[in-house]
Amino acid sequence: MRAKSIGWLLSLCMAYSPVLLADKLTDLKQRAELGDAIAQTDLGSKYALGSGVEKDYLQAQKWFKSAADHGNPLAQYNLGLMYAHGEGVEIDLKQAAQWFLKAAERGDVPAQFNLGLMYANGEGVTRHYDEAYKWFLKAAEQGHAIAQVDLGLMYLGGQGITKNLAEAVKWFMQSAEQGNMMAQHHLGLSYLEGEGVSKDEQEAYVWFAQAAAQGDDLAQGFLNKLETELTPTQIADAQKRAALWHPVLH
Repeated sequence: MRAKSIGWLLSLCMAYSPVLLADKLTDLKQRAELGDAIAQTDLGSKYALGSGVEKDYLQAQKWFKSAADHGNPLAQYNLGLMYAHGEGVEIDLKQAAQWFLKAAERGDVPAQFNLGLMYANGEGVTRHYDEAYKWFLKAAEQGHAIAQVDLGLMYLGGQGITKNLAEAVKWFMQSAEQGNMMAQHHLGLSYLEGEGVSKDEQEAYVWFAQAAAQGDDLAQGFLNKLETELTPTQIADAQKRAALWHPVLH
């Protein structure tokens, strides 16, 4: 039932991370021009997002680069996004990976995830599953839900690491509890097939219901099938549990 070719869930996280201080724009520009890296990062974010100013990727790149050169991890991450997406600069995945690395080494979680994804896909760097695992793990341990899913997929498929279905379930659970649809889908499959956990069709129903509620058509198909196999009492209990479930956000 589970796809043999796991693949990777998503492309790079492309949302700029703003500081967005409440300072007036004139004051912010003055501080940025005096070399304040936080102000430079905030000003770059404002230009990248069009927040309080007209969107201007060239200005965003200028200020992100100034702050990044001073070691600001948020600016380094945002600069990596610009190179990955070709905003204000030509697309250059090698440059993107280099800036993500700088930010990731300073603890920026989205940068750690993006770097892991680039190593997993061989984009901007040579494909290296050990490095992908390393950076996914760092991000996952800090609560990054998509990194947790991708880490679970690595354990599920034995990609670059020893296959371990129990570890896969552990990471799917952590992500699913945050509301990640794909993790909920894979957790449902794990319970349905008894992979890494004891087979439990009611528990599978609960997680498929969460995924289906977010638009997962495949999960809805599994729900329909389970409703032909479970008793009305079992279905009602699973539906009640699903209705009472709330995500645990990090």
